[in-house]
Amino acid sequence: MWEMIDDGITFFATQSYATLFTMFWIVVVLEFPRYLMSFFTSVFFFASKPEFEEDIESLGRLTAVIAGHNEENSIEKCGERLQEQSYIPYEVIAISDGSTDKTRDDIHYLQNKGRLDGAHATELRGGKASALNLGQRFSTGDFIASIDCDCTFDRHAMKYVMQGFADPRVGVVSGNVIVRNSTENILSSFQAIEYVISICLGRHSLAMLDQMCCASGAFSAFRVSAMNQIGGFDAGGGEDLDITFRLRDYGWKVEFAPEAICYTDVPTSITVLMRQRFRWERDAIRLRYRKYLHFINPFRQGMQLKEFFHQYEFLVFNVIAAIALPIYLVWIFVRYGDNAWFILAGAQVVLIALDTITFALASYATPKVKSLPLWPYIPAYSIFYVNFMRVVRLYAYVQEWIFRTSYKDSFAPLKVHRVRE
Repeated sequence: MWEMIDDGITFFATQSYATLFTMFWIVVVLEFPRYLMSFFTSVFFFASKPEFEEDIESLGRLTAVIAGHNEENSIEKCGERLQEQSYIPYEVIAISDGSTDKTRDDIHYLQNKGRLDGAHATELRGGKASALNLGQRFSTGDFIASIDCDCTFDRHAMKYVMQGFADPRVGVVSGNVIVRNSTENILSSFQAIEYVISICLGRHSLAMLDQMCCASGAFSAFRVSAMNQIGGFDAGGGEDLDITFRLRDYGWKVEFAPEAICYTDVPTSITVLMRQRFRWERDAIRLRYRKYLHFINPFRQGMQLKEFFHQYEFLVFNVIAAIALPIYLVWIFVRYGDNAWFILAGAQVVLIALDTITFALASYATPKVKSLPLWPYIPAYSIFYVNFMRVVRLYAYVQEWIFRTSYKDSFAPLKVHRVRE
């Protein structure tokens, strides 16, 4: 083994800078800029953490809407955690979206116990977007917090998410989502690392650049006047990405509240994880390059450069990067033969180092994350999980672009898909 490592070092030491760039172009062009953005913005993040608190009461009243389908095992705990908040929502409304289990009975029981201010159930399932719209219809608050049933919260989550509305230009404030079952198995540990890097640090970086384009579907709060202006949630999948795009399209700012901690469970089986990511990625392609294609239309009157940037960033670092990986692998072996293994190993060492630094910054930025048990998984996360997700992403993109698979996803009822088509 040591002899192979020595051979690899000798191989790289004899190459010119131009040759090294040719070998590692995929890292230099499609990976390093993404990490660099996180490193750069994290410096400002640590230097500008707010130490003040807004007068939340003067901003208006907050309504929490818990919407779910067949959530009998989690809705009671979610309702209890909301009542334990340091800033308790003015009202809490639960929506059972055509549930066939005991969710309907549970929310009415919680209402009778005084833990919910409103409990509504539909006979037919309409999807999460329609359930949230129904919750808003029955609400009386000035702000609406959209909450997944399986989420729990840090005690000050509602207080911190409300502080973001001190700026009257803000239409939505996204909470910070952390994995609750991070040590259940290796797959949940990988996702815990991913969430810390991509949400805790990544979304804060994007928010600082005014490029936040997806308020978390698990926990976000919306200004009701902004919601009324854009017509509420649109039916179908990817409702969190869709509503954020529309708010940006209407000129509203999107904020991220790193201290508004929401805890959620992630899939622990590879099959469930793949189904989840297929749905997320297909919805992203449908929304970005069909419904909101005008963001990158240079001939559209009033096109804003800042909207073009986040679309371009996704295109380069998600779509093109996923397509480039198999092309790069074939090219590297055709051109360099057995030496391709040294090149791939060298590239992976660089990526492990970048992931380690990024995870350290993200963990420091979010001390509520129990990061110590996750550190041993960083190399495997960088080698296996990141590359595996690229394959999943590419497959989802091909599915959506050719077969429009998002229009058949079971996440939304068939009747909703028929209307959308």
